[in-house]
Amino acid sequence: PVPRGVRAWWHRVLGGDGPRPGEPATLTYYALLLSTLFLLLFGLVMVFSVQSVTVAAQGQDAVTEFLKYLVFAVVGLAGMAAIARARVRTLKRLALPAFILACLSQLLVYVPGAGSCVGGNCNWVRVPGLGTIQPSEFIKLALCLYLGVMVTTRQDAFLPGVDTWRRFRRLAGWIVAPVLLAVALVLGGGDLGTVIVLALLVAGALWMGGLGWRWFAALGVLGLGGFTLLSALSANRRARIIAWWHPDGADPLDVGYQPLHGRYALGTGGWAGVGPGSSRQKWGYLTQADSDYVFAVLGEEFGLVGTILVIGLFAVVGWCCLRIMRRSQDLYVGVVTGGIMCWIIGQALVNIGVVVGILPVLGVPLPLISAGGSSLVFVLTAIGVLLSFARHEPGAERAFATHGGAVRRTLAVISTRRRNRA
Repeated sequence: PVPRGVRAWWHRVLGGDGPRPGEPATLTYYALLLSTLFLLLFGLVMVFSVQSVTVAAQGQDAVTEFLKYLVFAVVGLAGMAAIARARVRTLKRLALPAFILACLSQLLVYVPGAGSCVGGNCNWVRVPGLGTIQPSEFIKLALCLYLGVMVTTRQDAFLPGVDTWRRFRRLAGWIVAPVLLAVALVLGGGDLGTVIVLALLVAGALWMGGLGWRWFAALGVLGLGGFTLLSALSANRRARIIAWWHPDGADPLDVGYQPLHGRYALGTGGWAGVGPGSSRQKWGYLTQADSDYVFAVLGEEFGLVGTILVIGLFAVVGWCCLRIMRRSQDLYVGVVTGGIMCWIIGQALVNIGVVVGILPVLGVPLPLISAGGSSLVFVLTAIGVLLSFARHEPGAERAFATHGGAVRRTLAVISTRRRNRA
């Protein structure tokens, strides 16, 4: 059962609940798959474009480094393909072990000699032969799967009419405490940007679970207060926010340097861009050209057309998530999809907002586009979870079975003709 408020909102925004007569059953699957592959292609092009300069400047072979990154892409695609074939009950069984393993992996960042710090952020772990990985990316996916199970098994706490104390007791042990644990483990390494993304995905999952708006208002106030406190305690974060609030007064050679050159890159790109690989700002002007500010380099090389295309592809991914939630009758699918959608689309909006100056610098990469092996692997795996849900939409399994049978019959006919000609 879903609370009336959420059900009413669902009908207003999505125009109803459940599959509609005559709509294609496999549209979500193919639209999500193609948009993801195009975004991945954009990401590989941009990573190679930037690393061909930055890696070469360090005296290393850019092609070798890119091939190492390509390994992460292949692993991510393999994980996506494997998870896409899994059934929903298998994902439910994996939720708790995955969350425990993700939290244990995050503890490695605090082990002396294993953890690695970059720019005050200590959420990486050194892996011989691969470089560094970021366990907090695993926490994002594991937390989505975990919340899906916990929300569905404690759905009575989300129903209207339940008193506040009883609701809190039902949520505290198995939902609130694990979420706070994940946030604390990530925040201990100084990664406030990832904490913001975790807050977004938790909000998306709990909203689909039916948590009332008053709870969101209270938690939003607490979150805003925590963000303000953490920003005030950090000189670096304070400087970033002040530079964002007063960009004209920011030191162009210090805290205002990268936002300024990010806008230079977007302005230089114009309508059609300067061409793939021809960015000027990646030549040492943007210090995070392949990660936090890759969207600026993308806008310089591919112009406004390229940036709109990338934003449109993310919009397709978000639309596919909404379609999965509308067509599915399983609350677990809705909760997990809501979390993954707010993670990927929310993180993309935050990254783009930082580059164009709408938000202060938060150090959040652009999913599927920015360099980062662990991020790429787990975002692709999360897309695999969505593909699994899309494969099990009403009518989709029969459509895939029919399509597979038609392909096998066609191949059999072709094979027979080849033998007859021989």
